[in-house]
Amino acid sequence: MKKSYLFTLLFALVAGFTSNAQVVISQIYGGGGNSGATYTNDFIEIFNRGTVAQDLTGWSVQYASATGTSWAVTNLTPVVLLPGQYYLVQEAAGGTPSVALPTPDATGTIAMSGTTGKVILVNVTTAQTGVNPTGTQIIDKVGFGTTPNGFEGTGPTGTVLSNSLSAQRLNAGCVDADNNATDFTTGTPSARNTLTTISICSTAPSIAITSPANAVILSPETTNVNVGLSVSNFNVANGTGDGHIHYTINGGALVMKYDTTPIAVPTTPGAYTVYVELVDNAHAALVPAKNATVTFTVASYTNAVTLAAVRAAGVNAWVNYTGTSIVSFSRPLSTGRNQKYIQDATVGILVDDSAGLITTTFAAGDGISSLRGQLINFNGVMEFVPNQDATKPSTGNVIAPQVVTLADIAANIDAYESRLVQINGVTFAAGDGTAVFTVNTDYVINDLNASVFRTMFPTTEVDYIGAAIPQGPRNISVLVSENNGVARVAARSLADLTLSRNDFDAIDGLSMYPNPLSGKILNFSSAANADMSIKVYDVLGKEVLSSKVINNTVVVSNLNSGVYIVKITEEGKTATRKLIIR
Repeated sequence: MKKSYLFTLLFALVAGFTSNAQVVISQIYGGGGNSGATYTNDFIEIFNRGTVAQDLTGWSVQYASATGTSWAVTNLTPVVLLPGQYYLVQEAAGGTPSVALPTPDATGTIAMSGTTGKVILVNVTTAQTGVNPTGTQIIDKVGFGTTPNGFEGTGPTGTVLSNSLSAQRLNAGCVDADNNATDFTTGTPSARNTLTTISICSTAPSIAITSPANAVILSPETTNVNVGLSVSNFNVANGTGDGHIHYTINGGALVMKYDTTPIAVPTTPGAYTVYVELVDNAHAALVPAKNATVTFTVASYTNAVTLAAVRAAGVNAWVNYTGTSIVSFSRPLSTGRNQKYIQDATVGILVDDSAGLITTTFAAGDGISSLRGQLINFNGVMEFVPNQDATKPSTGNVIAPQVVTLADIAANIDAYESRLVQINGVTFAAGDGTAVFTVNTDYVINDLNASVFRTMFPTTEVDYIGAAIPQGPRNISVLVSENNGVARVAARSLADLTLSRNDFDAIDGLSMYPNPLSGKILNFSSAANADMSIKVYDVLGKEVLSSKVINNTVVVSNLNSGVYIVKITEEGKTATRKLIIR
C-alpha cells in the first residue's frame, strides 16, 4: 500500500509540473577548504520555493568570476525536486580540509571565489556566454559579493563573502523579489540537501533585514549604515496598501516608514540595534507579530606606537599605528598583494594591501608610519590590512638582522614572524651543484635543526628563481613566515643567500655586558681580544653611535632609555646584539 501511494503521489506531482516552477538558488559558498573555512568544499544550494514539483533533468548550475565571460558548468543529477525541498551541489575543495558537506545531490569541480562572483541556474547543460547571460533558459541568477557585473534586480547580494560566510536567500530560501540586493543576507554556511527536512514556504506576511549581517563589526571609519529590508506577502504603502513599517534605533523614538528602501543609520563608534515591525494601516501590530532585529557594532581604533602593541591588539582589532617602523621588503601591487614586511626593534608584521589603498611607494630601508586598518589571520600569519595610505618619514635606514637559529624560530614563531633575521651555518639539503630554485617550492634547510625554506615570491620580485641552490654551509638572511603553526622562511634576493661565512657571523666568545644597562659603560670581550668597533642603531634603524672599543669598554652616556641594535666588528667578523638601556 505504501509503495502504491508513493507512485500515485509522484504521478500527481509530475502531472502538475509547470515550466515556470519557482526553483531558486538559495545559498552560495566559495570559501571551502580555505584557512578557517566552515566546510572543505565550495557549494551551490538550490530550493523549490513553489507549490509544484520540478524535474531537474537536463538542468545545470554555472559559475563565472565577478567580471568573467566564461561559465563553468556542473550538471544536476536528475531528480524530482518537491516543493520545500533543497538540492546540494558540491564544488571544488580547498587545500585546508575542514568539515565535509552533507551528502551532495550533484558533484562538480568548480573552484569558486570565496568573496565575489556570479552563479546561474539554467534548464540546459550548455555553457552560457557573456558577462550577464539572459534568455528563457535562465531559471535564476545571483551575483554575490560586491563587484559582480551580473545579478538580478538593483544589485548583487552586497556583502563580500568569506571563508566563514555564505550568501543565503532569506526566509530559508522562500524570499524572491527578483532582486539579489534585498533577497539575500550573509551568515554562517549551513548546507542543505534533498534529505533535509522539507520547508514549505508560507504565504503569510514577513519582514527580514538583509544587511548588515547580524553581529558584524564595521570599520571605525563607518559614518552611515544602510539597513536593508525585504518584505514578502505584504504591500507597504501610506494608507493604500496592507500597512507600513515601524522601526526604532537603539530603543529610541518610534519611526513610521511607508516604503521598503533601506533605513539610513548615522553612526559613530559603538553598538547599534535596529528593530523593524510590520503594522496595519491603523498602526496595530500584525497577529502573529512580524518583526526583525539586527545588531552591529562600529569599531573603535586601538592606538599603538610600537608594533608589539599592534600585535597585542589581536586578530580582528582595528588599529591606529602612529609609531615608525622600517620596511624590510616591499611587494608591488602588480602582484595582487601590495605587501610590505615591516619591523621595529622587537617585532615585525606583514602589511597586506591587496586593495591598493597605500599609494605611497615604499622600498627596503624606508620608514613607514600612519598606518590604520584591521588585523587578520591568514594561515596563521598576523596581517595588517590598511584602510588608508601610509606616510614615509625617512629613507635609507639599515636593518641589522638579529642572529637566530631555526630552533629559536620553531620555539616561538610569533616572536620572529615577518621579521628579517639571520641564520648562520645553514645547509640546503637539495644543494647538489645542479638543482635550481623553482617558485612555490619547499626546500629543507638545516643548522642543528631542520626547517623549510620556501620560494614564495615570483620571479618578478626576486632574482634567485632559476639560480643554483647553494652548496655547503652558509649564512642566510630571511623573512620569517608560517603556515598554520609550521615555520618557514623566505629570502628577498640572491644576495640574502650568498653571504660570506663571516657576514654577521658570531664572534667567538663574544660577550656584551651588562645588558640591560643601567649605567654609562658597556663592556665587550671576545676569545681573540682583538681590536673591536661598534655601531649602535635605534628602533628606526638610524645609526646613533659609532665607536672603537677601548680597553674593552664604550661610553654610551648619550643614549636614552630604550631598545637598540649593536653591530660589533672584530677581525672582519661581525655580530649583532640587542641592547636594552634603562
